[in-house]
Amino acid sequence: MKELTNVTGDITIAGDCACYRPAGEVSLDEAVELVDRAVVFVRERRIPKLLINATGLTGFAPPSLPDRYFAARRFATSAQGIVQLALVVSAKIIDPEKFGVTVARNAGMNVDVFAAEPEALTWLSRQRPE
Repeated sequence: MKELTNVTGDITIAGDCACYRPAGEVSLDEAVELVDRAVVFVRERRIPKLLINATGLTGFAPPSLPDRYFAARRFATSAQGIVQLALVVSAKIIDPEKFGVTVARNAGMNVDVFAAEPEALTWLSRQRPE
């Protein structure tokens, strides 16, 4: 795997929830890779909930519909029905129809996207482990 030396942020774990707040200038592909690595990390540890606040990642434009589709499918595949994801991103990146969320849910992943961390944490706290 490519080392992303321009990214900071560690995964912290508290009970049944892990939090990851990466920061740095990355491409869209690198951002997807970071999210996917975090999903795999918590899945391998059987941690059912993951909050990723990606608002600290910069350097890429909002993803296209195909980008959203393939990223969502990748995350769902990596989650294997174990990881529930609350993803926080800049409001300008969120698709109003939440296309990526729909794709991931159709692929078996419980996920939602938010523009602010408090709302994401509230949603995640209400989720029951799969």
